[in-house]
Amino acid sequence: MKLALWQGAGTPGDLTATVAAAAQAIDDAAQAGAALLVFPEGFLTGYHIPDLAPGGLPGVEAALSQVGAAARASGLGVVMGTHLDRPEGLRNAAVVFGPDGAELGRYHKRALFGGWEKATFVPGDAPCRFRLGGATVGVLICYDVEFPELVRAEAQAGADLVVVPTALMAPHDRVARQMVAVRALENQIFLGYCNRAGTEPGMSFVGLSSISGPRGQTLAQAGTGEETEMILAELDLSEIARERAEASYLDDLVELPGL
Repeated sequence: MKLALWQGAGTPGDLTATVAAAAQAIDDAAQAGAALLVFPEGFLTGYHIPDLAPGGLPGVEAALSQVGAAARASGLGVVMGTHLDRPEGLRNAAVVFGPDGAELGRYHKRALFGGWEKATFVPGDAPCRFRLGGATVGVLICYDVEFPELVRAEAQAGADLVVVPTALMAPHDRVARQMVAVRALENQIFLGYCNRAGTEPGMSFVGLSSISGPRGQTLAQAGTGEETEMILAELDLSEIARERAEASYLDDLVELPGL
């Protein structure tokens, strides 16, 4: 299974331009042989929208339908970061499409970061997993991955791969540089961490998107936040079993005394 991550940004406030950019990235990923393409947190709508309030996201559902159509035309799965205006309130979300364009699920970010997110969004309360290319894939968003319990729960539920649309801004690059690979290693899974590029009001994104393997090894690494680029890696799912054959953190955890 080949995984692709698009480190970039759409055009906040211009859904037409953003969908066109997404469709081009989807086609490029398909041409490169990818089975799954992940976009950053808030790619469709923009991430940091200071005055965002219910009613402030017109056209998003129609734009998501166009993303699904692009996925179907190219025949690959897509995870799209977007904000959603739902009856229960605004959500920071990732919407998953299968290679046939059908929507496979919506994940709502559970660990909201900072005052703006907590004041703007309703937190999610449930996981999202799907099957693609013989793999079970779990979805988290940005700050979620900084909680080892959330990644561990995905691994315990059978996820081979966890994908993480992200909007990691300066000065927090230590998360991308130090923490992400450890989450893959300590759960012996693959992990795709897809960050934004560029800037938004009051924020400069650090880039450093990466694909990590079950030994914590770096399979692909993007540059810093000024660089828009696609990274790809072939995931050998049998590597998970090989890595766990001698010592499985998941199996050994349940045998530890006192826990």
